[in-house]
Amino acid sequence: MGLTARVRRRISEDYPERDGQVVEALLTQLVTHLNDRGDREDKERIAAATLLCGRGRVDRLLDAVQSAREDWRDVLVGAGLADADWSDRMNTEFGFES
Repeated sequence: MGLTARVRRRISEDYPERDGQVVEALLTQLVTHLNDRGDREDKERIAAATLLCGRGRVDRLLDAVQSAREDWRDVLVGAGLADADWSDRMNTEFGFES
């Protein structure tokens, strides 16, 4: 599983031009790492949370990626996607998946 269309769309909004390409590569590597490790949590949710924690800054995103690699639950909490309403928040932040 790679990045979903709505996560890629948000990357292009938050990180224009070259930064967006770098961010997309970092989040793709994160998803691959989580898959290889056997994590069963929704990878879109983790990638989205990591992206939200970056807040449009590559340096913050790098920190969030490292945090997600160590324990993805930290980025879920940091992005507000850890609670039962996480799906609603995802739809608010990223739109509905088409």
